[in-house]
Amino acid sequence: MRRLSKRFRDERGATAVLVGILLVPLLGIAALAIDVGALYAERAQLQNGVDGAALAIAAQCAKDESACGADATSVAEDYVDANASVAWGELADEVTLTALPDISENTVTVTAKRNVHHLLAGVLPGVEGNGEEVYASGSAEWGVPVAGGVLPIGFGVCEFEDAVLSEPGDTENRVTIEFGVKDREGCEPTDNPGGFGWLDAAACEVEINFEGPDSELWLGGNDGAGGGDSGCGNADAFLRKKLHTVMLIPVFDHYKGIKANAACSATTPDDGPKHCYHVSRFAAFYLTGGKLGSFTEKDPYADASDPADGKANGYLQGNFVKYVAVDDLDFTLGDGDEESATVKVVRLIITDDELSRLTT
Repeated sequence: MRRLSKRFRDERGATAVLVGILLVPLLGIAALAIDVGALYAERAQLQNGVDGAALAIAAQCAKDESACGADATSVAEDYVDANASVAWGELADEVTLTALPDISENTVTVTAKRNVHHLLAGVLPGVEGNGEEVYASGSAEWGVPVAGGVLPIGFGVCEFEDAVLSEPGDTENRVTIEFGVKDREGCEPTDNPGGFGWLDAAACEVEINFEGPDSELWLGGNDGAGGGDSGCGNADAFLRKKLHTVMLIPVFDHYKGIKANAACSATTPDDGPKHCYHVSRFAAFYLTGGKLGSFTEKDPYADASDPADGKANGYLQGNFVKYVAVDDLDFTLGDGDEESATVKVVRLIITDDELSRLTT
């Protein structure tokens, strides 16, 4: 018994030695979990801030390029502050911000750098310094959509020019556009028509390029509820997924009827049943409801002035908007002209420098 008790007395303090030996790897694991997590969290906050700032500055530039760079840095500070976990007063001396709009390229890049202090790693042997630099960069572009693939439905220019451009879903400026080319009061029936019709296309998408020759902007079509040669046989399949979203719609400023076997062009005589449209611009339209072929969706804001149920020609409802912030529209953006600049797109992009940082 004495020998056993003596052995226990001789092993007193062994736990302290073991803890001392394991303290460094335990601190290392804690530093990995806490400090690295803090780095990722800080970078996410900075990235959200610079992305939001880039979109906001691009939106300002889309409205007025002459003044968009004046307060770019101030806008960037506001967005980085709004996405940070601490107040900007505590960040101001630690974050280096740049906000550089490039008017010639219609782009803006916002960058932010901050040194994030190590909570635990600084006490470990071999770890130099008291922090790690976190860097984030966000870029956006703005411009007029000048080329891209769209749903092959063309709106008459009178529908667009008579409408009030507003925010998506604005019920006060909601419009109903009837199917088929329609005469509108104050508009020449062929030079400035209303209504809408299908455009000839493949797989329910038509490619339009306003930077190409004008001859490519003359498109055949029809106003049959079945979709004609648009490739949109099941209208519900294509329009249903566009509900409560902004879509770009071709706008035609000239319409004529040509012979069934004739090619649609500026010089083709106006003497037949086949539709021929000249597309002049894009319009941004927020779709809220309508009836067209297999597509039927009652507008939630319908009132007594809406078309009666079962109207033969069909119609689409929604409102026109001017500034569109989207990332998923695969369109080429440009400066456009005075006529086409009635709708502008703002979207995030990745520059070559940002892509290089992500891949190296």
